[in-house]
Amino acid sequence: MRFTDAVIEGFRRAFDFRGTSTRPAYWWFFLLDVLVSLVADFGHAPTLAGIWELLLLIPLLSCGVRRHHDAGRSGWWILTSLVPVWGWVLLAYPTKMVDNRYAGSGSIDSPHGGSTPVCPTCGHRSMPGERYCTSCGTPLLPPPR
Repeated sequence: MRFTDAVIEGFRRAFDFRGTSTRPAYWWFFLLDVLVSLVADFGHAPTLAGIWELLLLIPLLSCGVRRHHDAGRSGWWILTSLVPVWGWVLLAYPTKMVDNRYAGSGSIDSPHGGSTPVCPTCGHRSMPGERYCTSCGTPLLPPPR
């Protein structure tokens, strides 16, 4: 995901607390917040920085909740962001591709779509048409129809 795509998705889904957001989507959107805040602070415009933070409060919160969903955790884990550094560590966890109740197969939320075979042993997603997992060698199950 590119920076512009992440920013557009972040604002488009500002009030959407369902589904998932990938790591790049979250961190690019977070970077936008940091960059604008730094420019406003160094430009001696604390009022502008405060307004910006208020405008981005809900979109960043919803993106963070979706990011926790992507890692297979409840959105309430966003409260761990109140603990410095620990909350960021949890937001950096990889996508949980197997048994993730928050990401439906084939939904727009799934970073790989629903037609990609998933290894039942290690959870690695392979390219369509592959019969064996390239990570562990386990035979792949056909995608659900």
